[in-house]
Amino acid sequence: MTLALLDAAHDDIQLVTGGVFPSNAYICTAPIPGGCFLVDPGINEPEIDRQLTMRGLRPGYVLCTHGHFDHAGGAAYFQEKYGCPVLLHAADMRTLRSSNFLLMAIKIPRRITQPQVTEIDGASFTLRVGDVPVRFRHAPGHTPGSCVIEYGNAVFAGDTLYRRGIGLSRLPGEDVDTLRASILDLWDTLPNHRMIYPGHGSAATFGEIRAGNEALLEFLRMPTASAKEA
Repeated sequence: MTLALLDAAHDDIQLVTGGVFPSNAYICTAPIPGGCFLVDPGINEPEIDRQLTMRGLRPGYVLCTHGHFDHAGGAAYFQEKYGCPVLLHAADMRTLRSSNFLLMAIKIPRRITQPQVTEIDGASFTLRVGDVPVRFRHAPGHTPGSCVIEYGNAVFAGDTLYRRGIGLSRLPGEDVDTLRASILDLWDTLPNHRMIYPGHGSAATFGEIRAGNEALLEFLRMPTASAKEA
């Protein structure tokens, strides 16, 4: 399943979702050889690749917000086919390596190949895509190496930030207090007009999320609209 093009500040962003364990992958056209990069290719490789072929694109990079199989499981496929680097925070290498164990545990009849990862580290890392910076911003909590990836007006949030609800998974490596601290850091520093593209569900401006995601507000111990009305 493919949704329509979404407007970003500099380039088109195409959402591809579906597969045996649906998650959001993004094709981002960019002024680089091949014409695009991928964010979070999960285990829906055939549909993502079909969309690339239809648009005459070849990914120059695969960027992963974190190491869970539904966000990085397709990385090796695209690396092997197109020769592109795969970038992931070093703190999530263990998460990535546990993908096949997790797939077995939740009884999904699928196994993934491990890509050759270019590990990033620290609180912030910037990659230049053409003349536009792409910033990995470490936001641990959902996993130890979770990041949000900023590109122009777009923020690819993985499972750190959703339009509705919270990315709590009860999986190994999750830390609720660390996730809360990471989101509060975003709360204080991201402008309301930035578009948040999550790993699951629909996109929204950060202002819409701040005002309307009541489950998140409760998680952050902030007043909600319903509480104020009561």
